Amino acid sequence: MAASQPPWPFWWLLPIGIAAFFILWCKAETGRRAFWTGWLVGTAYFAGTLFWIIEPFLIEPEKFAWMIPIALPALAGGLAIFWGGALLLAKRIGRGVWAEPLAFASCWMLAETLRGVVLTGFPWAQPGYSLVDVPPIQLAAYVGINGVTFLALLVGAFIGATLRADRFVPRAVFASLALCIGAGSWMAGHARLTEQDMPRAQPVQIGLVQPNVPQTQKWRPDLRDAQFSDLLEKTRLLSDQGADIVIWPEAATPLLIAEMPDIRAAIAQRLREGSVLLAGGIRVEGRGTPNQRVHNSLLAVGGDGSLLRTYDKQHLVPFGEYLPFDAVLTRLGMRAFISLPGGFAPGIAQDRALTIGAFPPFGVMICYEAIFAHEIIDRDTDVDWLVHVTNDAWFGKVAGPQQHLAQTRVRAIERGLPIARAANTGISAMIDGRGRIVESLRLNEAGTLLVSLPASVENTLYSLYEDMVLIILVLSVLAFSALMSRQSR
Repeated sequence: MAASQPPWPFWWLLPIGIAAFFILWCKAETGRRAFWTGWLVGTAYFAGTLFWIIEPFLIEPEKFAWMIPIALPALAGGLAIFWGGALLLAKRIGRGVWAEPLAFASCWMLAETLRGVVLTGFPWAQPGYSLVDVPPIQLAAYVGINGVTFLALLVGAFIGATLRADRFVPRAVFASLALCIGAGSWMAGHARLTEQDMPRAQPVQIGLVQPNVPQTQKWRPDLRDAQFSDLLEKTRLLSDQGADIVIWPEAATPLLIAEMPDIRAAIAQRLREGSVLLAGGIRVEGRGTPNQRVHNSLLAVGGDGSLLRTYDKQHLVPFGEYLPFDAVLTRLGMRAFISLPGGFAPGIAQDRALTIGAFPPFGVMICYEAIFAHEIIDRDTDVDWLVHVTNDAWFGKVAGPQQHLAQTRVRAIERGLPIARAANTGISAMIDGRGRIVESLRLNEAGTLLVSLPASVENTLYSLYEDMVLIILVLSVLAFSALMSRQSR
């Protein structure tokens, strides 16, 4: 199952792995054995998908390398508790040949939902992301990534039940259900991909800047001016080519743009009249006071050098941007990766939608925020596109950046909105409202990208109701499973 996740193309291993997992669970005779089966499989899966998590520890190995033998096993084993708990609950609920696959899939899905919210949540590597490059992912427009995952779990469980059944009738029923859900999802997704999108009435040219600064060089004072000059030169190049909006990645420069009029003036000189820069940067609130707060922000700078709008990142990365339970963990020698006294402060809860001049209104995601489907934008907020700025230099050069891009693409499908994504080391891309990459820059290459903003797709079911459809579906399947289980006793 881990090999089905990006960047690997083996999506078909997902249903095979789920089927094998289901058969292992059926063989567990007690709830305790079911728990350990789920925990062991989950630990292997998360270790195989999240191995890139050791990369941040190698940025400053003299400070953090000692934590590597602890971090990956602790993360993988901790997340696997959700899977173990799911299989324990499923063993209690699902009794009998007809109830088993339903209980297995619905309890697992409840665990995946909880994984995305408990202790601020970490829904990375959800099984449904394995399908990002095949048509069934388009069903995220109706039921979100959680719903896509649930459908995949049902297909895998029914395949496993087919292989395990010893009578013709249940074998035929389970095989038919697996085929209907799998083929139906494929055809529905393919139909959505073949729909024609209307062109945007008023074209907007978006310029993306990818500076490709290694994380080991990101905050070096001796390189700061050269890096800023490179950002300015790339901005000028895009403006000369006709960019209406230029986007820098997350924390593109350590210079405090909001507090430095001369820096904003230098930026304005590189922008053409009427254009705007959206720059990832650091913003200090209440400087010099007891209430001083440092934010990871997106700042909009106008062609006249004025600071038009700001957005402060609300969902911060635990251990990366702040240290949870810092009073205890600091005594154990732990610290956040970003050396900032007290860490970053989350932005005050605010609407993520920004409107700047006559440009179409857009929603903002800064790095980690893009993995939380339900936080992207308020359901009653009217935006026309999304901006994602990130610094994936933290995620290494193998799987992390590709997995992050895949999750961003699914956010576009769920909302039917195009996404302009600017990443420090890549992968910067323009993504249309169906999750397809229009144009992109390769990982670990410096460059710029000028592309016309695609039109948004019609309001999706997910954008209107988010996970309500899924919750009703999962609870209905779970209730039906319990009913079948009771009848089999």
